[in-house]
Amino acid sequence: MSDRLSVAGLIRLWGKTMGSLLSDADCLLTEEEAGSPELHQQTVPRKYVHRASVAEVLLTGWRQVQPDHFILGAQWPRTHSFYRPVAGVHDPLLLAETIRQAGMLLAHAGYGVPLDYPFLLWDVSYQADPARMTVEPTPVDLTIRATCHELRFRRGVLAGMRCDTDIYRDGERLGGGSMRLDCMPPETYARIRGPLLAAAKRPMVPAQADYRGEAMDRVLEPTGEPYHWRIQADRRHPVLFDHPVDHVPGMVLVEAMRQAAGRVAGRRVVAPFGLDADFVRYAELHLPVFVRAFPGPLDENGGRVVRVVAEQGGEPVARGVLNVRPISAEPGQGGRYQ
Repeated sequence: MSDRLSVAGLIRLWGKTMGSLLSDADCLLTEEEAGSPELHQQTVPRKYVHRASVAEVLLTGWRQVQPDHFILGAQWPRTHSFYRPVAGVHDPLLLAETIRQAGMLLAHAGYGVPLDYPFLLWDVSYQADPARMTVEPTPVDLTIRATCHELRFRRGVLAGMRCDTDIYRDGERLGGGSMRLDCMPPETYARIRGPLLAAAKRPMVPAQADYRGEAMDRVLEPTGEPYHWRIQADRRHPVLFDHPVDHVPGMVLVEAMRQAAGRVAGRRVVAPFGLDADFVRYAELHLPVFVRAFPGPLDENGGRVVRVVAEQGGEPVARGVLNVRPISAEPGQGGRYQ
């Protein structure tokens, strides 16, 4: 099974990456799309992107241009309390969070999913052009072209969809990605999750006494085995646990994948400019989650593909394929990622 997943993940990741970086001429913004300053004036309501903190809302506007086709605005700050730039490069995981927020916004605002419906994230992927990820003296305004398909409805309400995105900076394609989600009525979610909700109230790990600096951002604890860690995440974290949840959030699992890939690199500073993550089932907060990395060979530019599997109770809960590349010649500057 692992070999099949590895090959499939590599095919998806490299296919998306090559397609995205080589097809800019076919993915240019139209004049109407590029000239939409109203998309960047203020953040969208936080309820649409499932965030409690307004500071964590990256999207700034949206409008529909055709059935199932939308244009969105987003803004990345010059720095972020968690997704911090390294070596003058924006954290690529901002792409994953931007794409996640885009899908959720469109489900609610574009298709009318009630705000009390829980969502289930099945996968998220992105590819970024490193040359267009540099930090500039001002925040980055992004324009997102989004297409929703694989739409499923239940009793007239959206039950699931896939959202594909192309993301532009100053009219040039920075990258793109995709996510798939399901939406369900609260009573259905309670029926599925009910037996485990009481256990979920227990903390994932004991509260840490020293809750400051980069130490609080690390989510992996060594197990003593090579390329093998246990997820240790404090539920007081203001970004990873922005609001109460009854399972390990998908972005915590993505962060664990990123940190695992970073630790494979040792003291070299790398960043994941490509990610393809699948979420197989809920990861419970009160049970241990283990992460194992399978690094591929270094390429001629010092990058590599790292496959990561997260398991709970001996069964996979999430799988990822990351394309990591070096971003600095200075060793030891990767902070929590090493």
